[in-house]
Amino acid sequence: MKTYDEKLLNDITDYIKNENGRSPSYRGIMHKFNLSSLSIVARYINRLQVMGLIQKNNLGEIDISRRYKSGQTIIAPMVGTVACGSPIYAEQNIEETYSLPVALFGNQKLVGLRAQGESMINVGIFDGDAVFYLPCDDADSGEIVVALIDNEATIKRYEKKKNCVIFHPENPEYDDIVPKPDQIVKIQGIVKHVVHSF
Repeated sequence: MKTYDEKLLNDITDYIKNENGRSPSYRGIMHKFNLSSLSIVARYINRLQVMGLIQKNNLGEIDISRRYKSGQTIIAPMVGTVACGSPIYAEQNIEETYSLPVALFGNQKLVGLRAQGESMINVGIFDGDAVFYLPCDDADSGEIVVALIDNEATIKRYEKKKNCVIFHPENPEYDDIVPKPDQIVKIQGIVKHVVHSF
């Protein structure tokens, strides 16, 4: 399962490789991904830079030369179980740690959770899978997130509406979760990678 960040990063990488090192323009990225403005492109590019996946030179051109370093790894803690179904109580105790290759997972801070349930199977998240997310407190509509609803954790597709937010399952057998106004909702992070358990 590729996230929007990964799709954008891969497209930038392919462009630079095919154009002998020349960086794509922000306007070209905007048209390629049907984005509505250059400021949105800049926001995504800045996010990739914060993750350590790209760099920008003084002219604003994108540099991917440090994207992958052979043998480099990051350490990601596994902190419990999260529901792919009805929310379950959040467990935040570190159970174990994983050494993840930068070439596959990028050079960013990731946290792991064990998926439980079947509400996200249509995007490739199955019961028992290891899900790695980038910790943050906000997300764009359409991203798959780890969220706390009254201190109960769940993985769902995040949808922002005018007067509410919806946590949408990717399995038609499950209903949307629409938090009530008096419930406390916190985004914990954006799902970046899934490792299947066979």
